[in-house]
Amino acid sequence: MKNKYILKALAVALLLFAGSACDKFEVDNLNPDVATSIKNNPELLLTNFLSNSVRRSVESAWSEGNLMAQYGARIVFTEFDLFEWGSQSGLWETYYLAIRDAKELEKIAIATENPSYEAVSVIWQSWLFQILTDVYGDIPYSQASLANADDPVFTPAYDTQETIYLGLLEDLKRANTLLSQSNLPSIKGDILFDGDMGKWRKFANSLRLRVAMRLSNVSPAVAEANIAEIAGKPSEFPVMESNADNAALAFLSTNPNSHPITEESVYRVGSFNEYRISETVEGLLREFDDPRLFFWADPTANSVMEGDPMWSGMQNGIVDGPAYVYKGGDAFLSKFNIEYFFFSPNSNQGRLMIYSEVALILAEAAMRGWIGLDGKALYEMGVTANFEYWNVEMPQGYLQRPGVAYNGELEPIANQKYLALFYTDFQGFIEYKRTGFPNEIAPGPDAFLPNYPSRFLYPSKEAALNGANLQEAISRQGPDELSTPVWWEGN
Repeated sequence: MKNKYILKALAVALLLFAGSACDKFEVDNLNPDVATSIKNNPELLLTNFLSNSVRRSVESAWSEGNLMAQYGARIVFTEFDLFEWGSQSGLWETYYLAIRDAKELEKIAIATENPSYEAVSVIWQSWLFQILTDVYGDIPYSQASLANADDPVFTPAYDTQETIYLGLLEDLKRANTLLSQSNLPSIKGDILFDGDMGKWRKFANSLRLRVAMRLSNVSPAVAEANIAEIAGKPSEFPVMESNADNAALAFLSTNPNSHPITEESVYRVGSFNEYRISETVEGLLREFDDPRLFFWADPTANSVMEGDPMWSGMQNGIVDGPAYVYKGGDAFLSKFNIEYFFFSPNSNQGRLMIYSEVALILAEAAMRGWIGLDGKALYEMGVTANFEYWNVEMPQGYLQRPGVAYNGELEPIANQKYLALFYTDFQGFIEYKRTGFPNEIAPGPDAFLPNYPSRFLYPSKEAALNGANLQEAISRQGPDELSTPVWWEGN
């Protein structure tokens, strides 16, 4: 009986304790290792949009960009090589998501008075916007990614390419000004330059050179003014000076941060083997007796088996079936260097812009009389730098060979720039559309269009969600067709 009363007393005490403690008891379900506010951890935004957009860039360079520039060709599933390009909506969505995050970082940076994060976000948006406008034409720019703004915009207007390009030039100049300050705050999460703000500043001004030169056919005065300002004031507008300054993401050796088009990233070897080096780039390299051919491509399997290695490219734009048996079949065609580009998880970088392109832009500007620098010296520095980048020994006398030697004309500069842009998003194709070189690029025998396309189609979601603004852009720019030229082509 005594034990019964003791148990009742304990029960009442526990109930009273529970009642008095309930108001004070709090459950903390927060992970102390996870950021609770992105405003306090902007580096998470930075790492995310750098990684996502560069990965999309190299995936698109492999699957589409290399075909568009005719660095590569397909032996099966050749529809894209026949100009069935479509909208590439994944590119549009990935880049605009990255722009959204970069804009949020810019907003945080301004609120916290951090010019380093602000400049980086502006530079990244500029890189993304230029690629988007170059492959689509008119796009949302000034009102893009403002759904979370104080005055939200859910159906952004499409800006003209001219408006976008002028905006990019101003944005990149502003980024340089931000990074010219002394005692810049450090940043975290920078997987591209590891927080080196000097390299970000050089990237901004180098990218401004690219943006400006793209206007050579339609606004040469604007192009000249911007390039002359940069070239004439190197201390105020520093640019890349060697491969040490390259904007090229180094991937890691293990998945998920290895290069996307590799065995380590679970890209299928069968898919890799569907691509071959193109006859177009092979022909140009052979014309110059250029050993980059033997690094970028492997000898044919048949020739290796016979003990006499040979390199042979695939013609672009052949319909399925005949493409698979071209020159005798896949064993008689050169793959891309499989050890370097596929089996090595991180040898191949995610190239945004490298020094050889910068030197060749300045060489073209000098050739046009826009700047008072030595065009021949700049040209030869650009060519030499690209051999060094790929760790390929430049043959003695290469720079004096026919077709390579500097002659004060655009063609050798454009051809070497085309080679320097190998496997770099869509830049080889874009430069071909600007210059017309290499003039060997042409539609394949079974291509759906008689002339080389200029752009992708707009994603179908745009018609459904932003139809009025889309239609305004189409009425201004021209039909939503692959053959509609973009503004800077000057056609």
